[in-house]
Amino acid sequence: MDTSSILLLVVSASISFALGRFVVFLRDKKRNADKEKARLKAAEELKNRPPEPEAMNKAKRKRQLRDAGRQGD
Repeated sequence: MDTSSILLLVVSASISFALGRFVVFLRDKKRNADKEKARLKAAEELKNRPPEPEAMNKAKRKRQLRDAGRQGD
């Protein structure tokens, strides 16, 4: 093999590697954005859900009232 073919092989391999890493970077970025969007949506749904009906059990009712007071802070 002469020098020009070796040089061409090295350049093409490095370009291929760089493009592969770029594609993986973009895919991971999109995947993380989708996860973050889903997490925010779940948090919003949890925040906007209707309150639980008051429990008949006295201890559970106290705990519900205490938790509701914390959420209001």
